[in-house]
Amino acid sequence: MSRTIVLAAAAGFALTGCATAKAADSVVANAPKTEPLKPLENDPTAVKSREEQAKAVAAKTAKKDSRKDGKPRVDKAARAAIEREDSLAQMTFWAAEYATFPEDVEAAQKFSDVLRKAGRPERAVEVAQTALERNPGNRELTRVFALALLSSGRSGEALRPLSSLAQTDPKDWRARSALGVALDEQGRFEEARRVYKDALAIKADDPGVLTNLGVSYLIGGDAKTAETLLRQAAALPSAPPEARQNLALAVGLQGRLDEAEQLQKVDLPPALVANNMSYLRGLITDDRRWGDTRKTSRQ
Repeated sequence: MSRTIVLAAAAGFALTGCATAKAADSVVANAPKTEPLKPLENDPTAVKSREEQAKAVAAKTAKKDSRKDGKPRVDKAARAAIEREDSLAQMTFWAAEYATFPEDVEAAQKFSDVLRKAGRPERAVEVAQTALERNPGNRELTRVFALALLSSGRSGEALRPLSSLAQTDPKDWRARSALGVALDEQGRFEEARRVYKDALAIKADDPGVLTNLGVSYLIGGDAKTAETLLRQAAALPSAPPEARQNLALAVGLQGRLDEAEQLQKVDLPPALVANNMSYLRGLITDDRRWGDTRKTSRQ
């Protein structure tokens, strides 16, 4: 499945590219019963609280479900089942697993990934980096570490691990797509586009890679080329909503505001559409705002 890398504009509108980095959205049907936890919010403080609660749950669960030597037992069935649950369940489960098995590679990888998606990229970097120090060269840990760096706005630091993943596996199109995002973040658009095209040579017509390539042209100031690529991405059956939203921005920047508004209405609520359109009109009427947005765009 695809991972979403957001190149957020300075306000309102989001330039969103879909980096298809390997990862699994995980979760449980047969997970051990746990005490109820507070709802996860889009708020780093709330996520941190969720992690602390999960640690307490893990300690209690470990006592109930341990091996004869007293050490906690990994429940492989629960880990497999968690893949089918929602993000809140995943956050709770992997926080508890990491608290119980801090040296387990899978627990660290999955926990880092859910932390990143829950809005705590710096903590995600910590978890993945610690695990990599214990398991140098592990590809999946390297991948989640690099994606966490990107989400933290540390694209320069993400270049090395992503380049390593791409160089050591000539068929890893996901690493190339994420590498392109990091290069775009550094303003190295031509290099980024070459990398995206390499990814498309491996995985033709992938909507996430096409979206990233379109976003590259968009933040580079070529809305017309971006429109062509994003329209191609949005037409694919598995296209992410981000393809259509970025297409709306590309269309709007060329002055076709009614069409841009209609594209947004497919996925967004009216209030957000109105805010985005107001922001877009501001970009069109003041070139400096669009230039500033492009300079400050970040993953």
